Amino acid sequence: MPERDASVRTEAGGRVMAGELRPSATLPEDLEVVQLATLSLGNRSYLITDGTVAVAVDPQRDIERITAVLDSRAWRLGAVVETHVHNDYVTGGLELARHSDAVYVVPAGPELGFDAVRTGDGDEIPAGDLSIQVIATPGHTDHHVAYAFALRGGVPRLVCTGGSVLYGTTGRTDLMGAGMAEPLARRQYRSARHLAEVLPDDTVLLPTHGFGSFCAAATAGAVERSTIGRERATNPVFTLDEDAFVSSALSGLEPYPTYYRRMATINTGGPTPLADLGTPRSADLTELADRVAAGEWVVDVRPRAEFAHTHLRGTVNIDARGALATYLGWLVPFDAPVTLLAADDEQLEAVRTELLRIGFDHPAAVATGNPLEWAGPRWLTSYPRADFTTLAAALAGRPMEILDVRNGGEWRRGHLPGARHIPLPELPHTLPALPDTEIWVHCHSGFRAAIAASLLAAAGRQVVLVDDAFEHAAPMTRGPWVPPS
Repeated sequence: MPERDASVRTEAGGRVMAGELRPSATLPEDLEVVQLATLSLGNRSYLITDGTVAVAVDPQRDIERITAVLDSRAWRLGAVVETHVHNDYVTGGLELARHSDAVYVVPAGPELGFDAVRTGDGDEIPAGDLSIQVIATPGHTDHHVAYAFALRGGVPRLVCTGGSVLYGTTGRTDLMGAGMAEPLARRQYRSARHLAEVLPDDTVLLPTHGFGSFCAAATAGAVERSTIGRERATNPVFTLDEDAFVSSALSGLEPYPTYYRRMATINTGGPTPLADLGTPRSADLTELADRVAAGEWVVDVRPRAEFAHTHLRGTVNIDARGALATYLGWLVPFDAPVTLLAADDEQLEAVRTELLRIGFDHPAAVATGNPLEWAGPRWLTSYPRADFTTLAAALAGRPMEILDVRNGGEWRRGHLPGARHIPLPELPHTLPALPDTEIWVHCHSGFRAAIAASLLAAAGRQVVLVDDAFEHAAPMTRGPWVPPS
């Protein structure tokens, strides 16, 4: 049979884009992969097909992205498989399986509030001409499995590894509780090596996490594709001994978003179908003013430059072009009322989709338009934006506080002399302790700094948003940080 590279299409931002997977080893020409990327959450789902029957792997909640591909290619969905119960997003697996009358496969272990096919090590799942081998890979969770795909009678040519072996790293092992982090890290080490023992080196690796997801134990490699053989040569889980790997994996963990603690419960209980959620209510001027006055979260998702120029006093800015769901879900208590302000219906719908992916199903209210339509001029305010060059010039001219809201790893790799370090998720709790002076706030690119600036401004602080890439601060930087002996 002639062979070629596996065709892959990548979906992002609500549409499917043409793309190619060009692994070091070719795949049979009648095996195709469609990759569905959720860039804002750092995750990928997959459709794998023999040309007639497809299998969905780790689908996210907005299943229309998958059904659109299935319909356009006239593929039948034979199965939906989960590598684990996800801690970082709400699954679309149950709804997709019911919608398509497909088998829903979930690893054995967690108790579920719905019927599913439970699977474990050594099982085999047929789907059309596909044969799917189940390989136990506990570590990221205690029930994690990988799925190795082959054409019937053939050897595996690709493996969906979920949150176990990623590109250049592995999934973090502390999401089931700090007390399980070390034993699961040891299981992760052994799982990876077992995977490499039972699969050929040219098996293409398709992980779910590791593309900016906080589920990765460390920053994943920049490669867009990999194989078992490549990971065996470069991934610390293969190049270090067990103790060194465990030490490295645990020491590099950064805090993860607080909403993660709610995802497993939603996923094991069975997420509410999106069609059952209804439409949020539009808020009028009086209601918006009342919600701001009550200290509720009123979130303006317009671009950060527009928000800085003019916004409704007391509102918070989370730019819809960035990782909005991650940081809204991190900062806002899960059951707190949230009102969304967007420029138009298209932007609002995109933001609602992002939030539905993490279980924020019921906005208290919404409004579209611009600040003048949301409130009269006396309710509007602004704050200045600057770059690092302007910050350097201003340092000698007036008293100020420099606030760095990056994470701990970024801070340790280098920071501005005299800066105060408060990671963004900690800011709402520590804001009252900040000195009463002008605060210049920065991060790595401006996105997190804009959220911080809006929080500071809402609290009545005098703030300047440093909306600039941190690489431009190089002449001012001190680092890397060295802990005191």
